[in-house]
Amino acid sequence: MTSTIYSASPVRVMVDPSKGSLTNRAECAKEHFKNNLSTNLQLGLAGAAGGLAIAKKPKFLVKIATKIGEVASKLVGKLGAKGMAAKIMKNPTKFGKYGMIAAAALWVLNKIEKHAFKAGQIDQKYTDAAAIEQQTKNVVLDYYVK
Repeated sequence: MTSTIYSASPVRVMVDPSKGSLTNRAECAKEHFKNNLSTNLQLGLAGAAGGLAIAKKPKFLVKIATKIGEVASKLVGKLGAKGMAAKIMKNPTKFGKYGMIAAAALWVLNKIEKHAFKAGQIDQKYTDAAAIEQQTKNVVLDYYVK
C-alpha cells in the first residue's frame, strides 16, 4: 500500500489527461507539491522531535509517561472500573507510554487523512476546471465554424 502523501504526485498530475491543458496541469501539480511538502514537513519535524526527546531526555519522558498513567488510573477509577485502575497503578509508566504511543499514532493518522482529503479536493478542482476549459473551447469553435 502506498502512502497518500506520495500517491498525489505532481509528476503523476502532469501526465494525467483528465487535468486538461498544460497550464491547468502545472497549477494542479503546484498545489499537490505544496500539500505534500507541508504534510511531509509536519510529519518529519514531529518524528525528529520525538526521536530527539527519546535520545536526549528519556528521564523526562518517563516522568511524563508516569504522570499520564496516574491520571488515567484516576479517570478509570472515577468511571467505576476500580480493578482496571489498580492494574494501571501497578505500573503507571507502562500505561503512560502506551498512551503516548497511541496519541502519536492518532496524530499521524489524522495528518495523513487531512492530506488525502486535501489532495482529493485539489484533484477535483482541477478536473472540473479542465472540463469547463474543454466545454468553453467547444463553444468557441462551434460558434466560429457556423
